[in-house]
Amino acid sequence: MTDFFTIELSYSNYHLIFPKIIASILIMIGIVLLVTSLIKKWKAKKLRFQFKFFSENYDKVKIYGTIILLIVYVLTLEIIGFVPASIIFMVLVTLLYIGNIKKKSITVSITNSLATTIVIWYVFGQLFDITLP
Repeated sequence: MTDFFTIELSYSNYHLIFPKIIASILIMIGIVLLVTSLIKKWKAKKLRFQFKFFSENYDKVKIYGTIILLIVYVLTLEIIGFVPASIIFMVLVTLLYIGNIKKKSITVSITNSLATTIVIWYVFGQLFDITLP
């Protein structure tokens, strides 16, 4: 039984197993939410399958802008590195979701992205010695 709780990986490869664990947990939670929602609708006798991925008036700029920024972020990680790519990505995403480009919103987004990226880099990259992309 003790072998069940033992992971035989080198310390430098620990970052490979946690995304799989988190993805498994999220899939299980998603299945539980789906089943409970279906049971609730079935009990209310409102069980109709009308699939819509987005609501009627979804914000297309934010959805497609986020998807494009995520693709560009992944592509630029290898080229310019984690810290600069993350700072640029967070500034652009924050400005996209704020919706206006004024001096105050630019200052808030730059401050937020610098603080968050540096804290993540320091805690995970330096303290825990986890390999960042």
